[in-house]
Amino acid sequence: MKKIKIRKYKMKKTNHLAILILAAGTSSRLGYPKQLVTYKNESLLKIAIKKALKISTDVFVVLGHEKEICENEIKNFNINILYNKEYKKGMGSSLSFGISHTIVYENTMVMLCDQPLIPISHYKTLTTYIKYEKICASFYNDSLSVPVIFPKKYYKKLLELNVKKGAKLILKPENCIKISLLKKYSVDIDIFDDIVKYLY
Repeated sequence: MKKIKIRKYKMKKTNHLAILILAAGTSSRLGYPKQLVTYKNESLLKIAIKKALKISTDVFVVLGHEKEICENEIKNFNINILYNKEYKKGMGSSLSFGISHTIVYENTMVMLCDQPLIPISHYKTLTTYIKYEKICASFYNDSLSVPVIFPKKYYKKLLELNVKKGAKLILKPENCIKISLLKKYSVDIDIFDDIVKYLY
């Protein structure tokens, strides 16, 4: 059964690093698509994509909720747009779905579109540890989290995910290189108060 629609572009592929942006959620706590919330006159989705394209030419964006509106917002970017029909099952579903499309790459960086304050320097720092073939995870709020880079050897476990907590069960200290992220950057935009507090 054909379950996806993927837009493919002619890009220079090195098979070294793909970037997977998860942007399929319903934004239920906010009440409207957080992907389209603006910061410095750009949507959070566009901000994430622009940062990703500075790291790799191979960027994949997983859409779900309000996919037509979100796709129109990013139609001019040279990226791969994926649609996860099962996005309502949670982040784990979108992550495993996305990994199924980056499986030919040696590494996949997973980003969220609702963390606009993370500087490009942090993403670049994560990539410097790829050579150790361990998970390179961000560390903030006393836990390992996204953005994170998974080596290919973890793809099988990621493909089996279908839970709301995403890859938390895989992000264990013994598997990871921990890259600290300053608290002022570790902000998720989840509710309207977050927009007022961090984006204005």
